[in-house]
Amino acid sequence: MARYADRDELKAVLDKVVAGLNENEAVRNRIKTANVSMGLIVSDLADAEYVISFKNGEVLGSTSGAASASITVTLTQDVLDRIFSGQLSGESAYFSGQVKLRGDEWMAEGLAGYIYQMVPLYKAATGG
Repeated sequence: MARYADRDELKAVLDKVVAGLNENEAVRNRIKTANVSMGLIVSDLADAEYVISFKNGEVLGSTSGAASASITVTLTQDVLDRIFSGQLSGESAYFSGQVKLRGDEWMAEGLAGYIYQMVPLYKAATGG
């Protein structure tokens, strides 16, 4: 399990995931007309939030604005790591109360489809 010393370490990992998504032509084609964002708030890491935006064929990462993202997911480091490493589905985490969701469940389900693209990138970024 990845444990982050601080929000900057988490940012570095998620920035690598975002960079990898931008290198994936299938992802870029899929989001050509998209304009949605997923905010992550890591509750057990001080001031840790990250937004992954899918906009007009580009994936962007930011360390602020999670509260105003299309959906916002609040979770712990452990749950984030298990979801992004493919050990736990976001849907299972949601229904078991391991994540809190703000926003539309259908949109969240649609964005969850990108997790499959993120798993190998996250594993590479964390050495997992």
